[in-house]
Amino acid sequence: MKKWNYSLLIGCILSGAVLALAVIGQFWTPYDPTAMNAALRNDGPTLAHICGTDNFGRDIFSRIMNGTFTTCFVAICTVLIGAVGGTIIGAVTGYFGGVLDNVVMRINDVLLSFPSVLLALVLVSLLGPGTTNIIVALGILFIPSFARIVRGEYMRLKSQDFVWSARIMGAGHLRIMFVHILPNIFVSMLTTAAV
Repeated sequence: MKKWNYSLLIGCILSGAVLALAVIGQFWTPYDPTAMNAALRNDGPTLAHICGTDNFGRDIFSRIMNGTFTTCFVAICTVLIGAVGGTIIGAVTGYFGGVLDNVVMRINDVLLSFPSVLLALVLVSLLGPGTTNIIVALGILFIPSFARIVRGEYMRLKSQDFVWSARIMGAGHLRIMFVHILPNIFVSMLTTAAV
């Protein structure tokens, strides 16, 4: 009999609940998330307002439902930018090595040495306010961590037998990098993306 992975099951249930809340919140909320009511300011949780109200009398649960979609959208786009950019940089530097690897990884180390919140604030102040600029700024911050992991995996796998076989059969560098090696590092990438 197969043993259940309860941590994975609980994680999937919680993630599904958040995604369902995000989708439902785009079409329906119990109250208008922006409607103010001075009589209900800072009201505690009740049956009418299960999470209470804020200092303007707005229903907190409705605001959570409405804002969850934006939060999930920003998170997914940020990870996608970091994953794509980091994968390309890590693949090129890990596969070819040499001077390019040294230069790019030293730049990577410099970016990782700064506090991420401070760097994000600097990027947002340079790009300007707005959801798109926040996504770009946070996506840039995720590139170094993805690049470091992908680089390590490429350095480990580029000397494996299946890569040598592909070279002997005449496969080019791009084919080896993205058809032969990349599928073998998906587990590491998914782990980093989940974190």
